Amino acid sequence: MRDLLESGSRQRLSLAEYDADFYATVESTNGPILKTERIQTFREPGSPSWEAYADGRWEDALQIAAEPNPELVAFFEYLDQLGSGLRRLRIVELPLTPYLVWELHFLRHRAEAGERISVLDAQSVTEFEAAAGPIPELMVVGRQAVYEVLYDSSGTPIGAEKSVEPAVVQGCRSQVLTLLDRAEPFESFFRREVFGTSPGVPHL
Repeated sequence: MRDLLESGSRQRLSLAEYDADFYATVESTNGPILKTERIQTFREPGSPSWEAYADGRWEDALQIAAEPNPELVAFFEYLDQLGSGLRRLRIVELPLTPYLVWELHFLRHRAEAGERISVLDAQSVTEFEAAAGPIPELMVVGRQAVYEVLYDSSGTPIGAEKSVEPAVVQGCRSQVLTLLDRAEPFESFFRREVFGTSPGVPHL
């Protein structure tokens, strides 16, 4: 996908600009929203559950993540009404990083709220990445736009680069859908690899 992203012009967006632009694009989306996650450790300042995890307060992190979130449920219902929905591809390396243990617990509640999540073992993309480079962190919004979400060296989001060229958007969309076809449903992966685990000491 890296060659596709670099083949056309891209617009650099700050984090605030990306957030506003993404939600504006969602309002007129014409297809599924596809998200890829490949980095194994992120920082998520501003997320109360992540901050509790980062402080070593695991039970608090779980409790916060499990709190009802009617706004999130309403958002996923709205996407369904638009005919889009959000499909997340989470690529994981085993053994799981402490961050991923937290994130997968957190994502379980997003799945219950209506997000469609699949998990793919990184071993399954070795050949793909050998040819095309690491899978980037993407948000593909229908056939309208693809955003590559950018992070600093600590894994903190700093913005995105946006492409609207049809060949780039369609190419990324097609490749993400191919990877999703290989992926495992979230719940079966969670029960086998995550259920009952805790992250230990966070590595931040």
